[in-house]
Formats: sequence, structure tokens, C-alpha cells
Amino acid sequence: MKQDEKKHVSYQTYNVDQAGQINPSATTVNNNYVSESTVVYGSHSTRMDAYFRKLREEIERNTTQEIIDDLLEYKTKLDGRKGLEEKLTDGGFSQQDINWALRKKQQYAKKATRFECYPSAQEINLLLFGEIKAKFDRYVFPRIKKGETVEIVMQLIDEVIVSPIMRMLNENGAHDEDLHYTSDHIYGMVYYLTGMCHLNWTDYDNL
Repeated sequence: MKQDEKKHVSYQTYNVDQAGQINPSATTVNNNYVSESTVVYGSHSTRMDAYFRKLREEIERNTTQEIIDDLLEYKTKLDGRKGLEEKLTDGGFSQQDINWALRKKQQYAKKATRFECYPSAQEINLLLFGEIKAKFDRYVFPRIKKGETVEIVMQLIDEVIVSPIMRMLNENGAHDEDLHYTSDHIYGMVYYLTGMCHLNWTDYDNL
């Protein structure tokens, strides 16, 4: 974790493998996410490695294309007037944490803009967006609806989204000479999808 992250986002220091962090009376920890994440990401390993190989070739040959429709869906803002800052405010984020989220989103956006016209980079981002949204909707949003604190929600984000994706990238990134995504970029993708109204941090249907 970078120094500025430690300063601005204290909730990222939570250890989800320690009994008592979520349930003070717990004596053991059951991690219900790791095995499923491993299966899901393992099924993508060959495909992702191939994308990294092809991306290097595309950059060398300057092979570009328009943004594919499937990825364009994630880059299109859904119905809703609220932007990232408002949505995080509704979700209980402090201004300090909102500022951190805005920086992570910008950090990802700079990287994405540089490579967005390369077909293989689009495929990699499409795969990552799909994983983020699926895991957020299945594991994180139900806890948001139950009224969990921001600290616990961010703990889950790291456990079921950021850490597994980083493992996937590390395991399949031997030929990644260009994207070099870090956990900062993955958090940035989460907040990018939030700003485009693909992810919600509060249950608007029950407000």
C-alpha cells in the first residue's frame, strides 16, 4: 500500500482473516469467497495470458479499433443523475475517502485512455469489468442493503474483488509489458463503474 493510501483510507488496513473484525464474538473465520474466486479466475487464465501476448503485438504494429460494443456498455452511463461523489456520499463515505476514490478513478482513467483503442486491452478491461460487477452485485451489495458500515464494505471489496483480481493478473501477467495494473487501478475501476451508475453504494429502491 502506498503512503497516501495509508493516510487517506484507514479502512484498507482491515484484516478479513482475523476473527472478530466483522463479528466481535467470533472465534473462527470462514472465508466463503476464496474458493469460488479461484475457480472463476482460473477459467480465464489462458485467455488473459493470450490477451497480454496479443496486446504487445498490437502496440508494436499500431493495430487499433473502435471500442467494442460489450465494453462500450460499461463506458455508457446508465439512468441516474448522480455522479461518483454523490453516490459515495449516499453510501456514507467521508469527504477524505471520497477524495481518495476520485484519485483512484483518475489514475485508472489515465491508463485506460492510453490503451483503450487496442483490441486486446479492451478484452482485458471487459473481463475485469465483468468480474468486478458480478462480485459486487453478488457479495457486496447485499451487505450494503443490510446496512453494513463503510469499513466492512471496503473490507469485502478488497477480499472478493481487488485481491482476487490482483492474484489473477499476477498469475497470468508474464507477458504483460504494458498495462501493469496495480490494486490502485482495480479500485479505480470500481469507482469508475460507480460513477457510470453500474454499481450502487446504497439501496436507492428503499430510501
